[in-house]
Amino acid sequence: MISISIVNFSGATGTLKWFLNFFNTIDTIKLVKNNENPDILFCSLFGDINIIKNISAKCKIFFTGENLILRPPYNNEQLLLETFDLLLGFKYTNLSKKTLRFPLWLAYYPFYCTKTDNNIIDYIEKQHLLNKNHTTQNSAVIIARHDMGGQRIQIIKEIEKYISVLAPGRFYNNTKLIGSTTIDKINYLKQYNYNICPENSEGEGYCTEKIFQALESGTIPIYWGSSYPEVDIINENKYCFCDIKNPEKMSKSIKDAIENPDKYLEGNIFKENSKEIIQQYYDDLIKYIKDNV
Repeated sequence: MISISIVNFSGATGTLKWFLNFFNTIDTIKLVKNNENPDILFCSLFGDINIIKNISAKCKIFFTGENLILRPPYNNEQLLLETFDLLLGFKYTNLSKKTLRFPLWLAYYPFYCTKTDNNIIDYIEKQHLLNKNHTTQNSAVIIARHDMGGQRIQIIKEIEKYISVLAPGRFYNNTKLIGSTTIDKINYLKQYNYNICPENSEGEGYCTEKIFQALESGTIPIYWGSSYPEVDIINENKYCFCDIKNPEKMSKSIKDAIENPDKYLEGNIFKENSKEIIQQYYDDLIKYIKDNV
């Protein structure tokens, strides 16, 4: 049995539920209070980092689904290393810095292994194939609350040279608001050819659920991030990458996606070894817990 105490996860209840289910695949878990010397003190960034130091635990694990560049004091790498035994998030695995790559998008899908037929890769591929057949409108959709870096409006203005853009979220709103659940989002997106789904910011390995939900919906993702997304996992012909630092290149990319949608919709989403890469994420965390708890 693994005893677990939770700290600073109040803003990420869905993610927390996923991790608890994942830990339960390793061994039966028991939730305990902070003062009960848990096997794992599982922490995120929705609270004061200083309280962690005074809690005793066999292993203190930190997870973030946010870009830490924007979240002081959690952007202080030395502070993280002094406070936690293991850091999970977007940064690439580097055990010398106690870091395992475990991207947020994994926690958006209720799968904990890729060695069976019931796995994240096959699920998204199947939903993509099913949902792209529901597409009836040659428009783009942007669902967002803000445009902090200005990248969304740059992409929108370029796309509007060719097709209409619907915005059923708070940002750029021009139609009825959609519901707040993932199901609402998928059901809305699958009606349209394109989903404008840039990241909010740049950071090492920073790639969230946005492009995966676009692919699941059967749309063509119009994407921007710090780099091409999940290059070891997603086939590059399945999305349109917008290089906002190179307007001419971005313009050509968007024009091609609008004029040649079929080439973005044909073939598999994921590369042949994508399951092995994702399974390694799972296995690395499992091994760490077995070795340290």
